[in-house]
Amino acid sequence: MDSIFEVFPDLPALADGRFAGAACAKPTIMIAMTARTGSTHLCGALAAAGDVGRPGEIFNPRGVAGAERERRGVHSFTDYMRSFNDEPSPVFIFKTNWQDFAPFAQDWRMLFPNLRVAYLDRKNLAAQSVSLYRAQISGTWHQPAQQARAAPEDWRHSFDLARICTLMQELNAKKQAWEQFFSAEGFTPARLFYEDFQKDVSVGLGFLAREMNLGLRLEVPPGTGFEKLADALTRDWVERVQRHVLQMT
Repeated sequence: MDSIFEVFPDLPALADGRFAGAACAKPTIMIAMTARTGSTHLCGALAAAGDVGRPGEIFNPRGVAGAERERRGVHSFTDYMRSFNDEPSPVFIFKTNWQDFAPFAQDWRMLFPNLRVAYLDRKNLAAQSVSLYRAQISGTWHQPAQQARAAPEDWRHSFDLARICTLMQELNAKKQAWEQFFSAEGFTPARLFYEDFQKDVSVGLGFLAREMNLGLRLEVPPGTGFEKLADALTRDWVERVQRHVLQMT
C-alpha cells in the first residue's frame, strides 16, 4: 500500500474531524528522519536499552503499519493510537520519514499533545544516496546483527550516476521539508547524526538519554541491532559521486 489511508479506512473521517479522540496522550518522542540514517539500528538498540517499547515506523503504509495493526489486534486508527497510549512504558517513541508524517503534520497536537522531537540526519549526502540506491536495486535494506549474510551479488556494473543524483535531490527536499516543519511549529529538535554513532550505537543511546531524559542502559547486548551494509564497492561509488559533485560546483 502507498497510503496510510488504505491501511485504516476510518482515517478520512478522522482527518475531517482533526483526529478528535485519536490521541496518544502519554509523553511521546518522534524520531524524524530520512532514509539510510541508521534509524533501524538505533531503534533496535533503543528497544534493548530501556522501557521504551518497540520504536518503529507506525505511519509507514508499505507493510509496516499493517503488520503493526495486526500485531496489536486492532482495526481502526483510533484504536491503533490508543494502543500506543495504553502500553505500560512511560514514554512512547516512534520514527517516521517526512512522506509518511506529512498527512498528520498539521494536526500533530491533536495526535500527540506531549510531543518532543529528535532529528536523525546524515552529513554525507552522497553516501546516504548511494546507500539508498544500493538498497533499492538489491532489495536488501537491513542486515540483522549475527545473522548470516546472503551470498553477495556482483553490482559493479550497476552504477547509475543520474539515478543517484536524483536520489540526492529527493533526500535534500525531504530534509528541507522537515526543517520547514520544525520552524513553522516551533520545534528545536535534538539533532543526532548517523556519523556520530555508526561505529558505536551506545553514542546514539547516550545522546538520546541526555537530550530526552530517558533512563537507558548505554551498553546493549552483543548482536543488538543491525550491521552496516557498506563495502568497498559502496565506498568507490561514493567517491565517484563526490567527484561529480565537485566538478559541477
